[in-house]
Amino acid sequence: MRPRFSPLVYGVVLVSVCPRGGIRPLTPVVSEARVYYDDSPAFRDSVRLIVRDQTAWQTQWRRATSLQATPPPLPAIDFDREMAVLVGAGRMSPGDQIHVDSAGVQGDYFVVWVRTIVQCRRFSGDVYPLEIVRVVQSDKPGHFIERRERGASCT
Repeated sequence: MRPRFSPLVYGVVLVSVCPRGGIRPLTPVVSEARVYYDDSPAFRDSVRLIVRDQTAWQTQWRRATSLQATPPPLPAIDFDREMAVLVGAGRMSPGDQIHVDSAGVQGDYFVVWVRTIVQCRRFSGDVYPLEIVRVVQSDKPGHFIERRERGASCT
C-alpha cells in the first residue's frame, strides 16, 4: 500500500522545484487542451515527455496512434507558442486513468502535475492510459509531480 502524502509534503516539493522564483500558480489544463487520450499499448511503459518541436511531435504522434486502424491526422501545434505534454501510465486495469491537471513555469522549471486514478474494482485485461495535452511553450527543463488517487467508486 502506498503512503498518502499531506498537502504539506506537496508544498515542500513545490518549494524544492522553485529555488529562486517562488511559487506561482500553475495553469489548470482544461479539457479543450487535450489533444489525445487512448488506452492502447502504443506506450507500454510509463512515460513523461515534453514535446517542443514539430519533428519530435510527428514522431510521438505517429507512435501514439500507431495501433489504430485509421490513425487520426496530426493535430497542428504552433511550437512558437505551444508545446505538447505526453503522459503514459504503463500497464494498468480497465477504468484506470491518467491526466495532466496543471502545468506552468515555477522558478527554473516547467512543472507538470500528473494525476493517476486507480479504480478499486479490478477488471480483467490490460490498458495503457495515455494523455497528450497542449500547453504554453517554455524552454525551462521539465519537472513532473505525481499524484495517485483512488477512483470515485472506492469506499
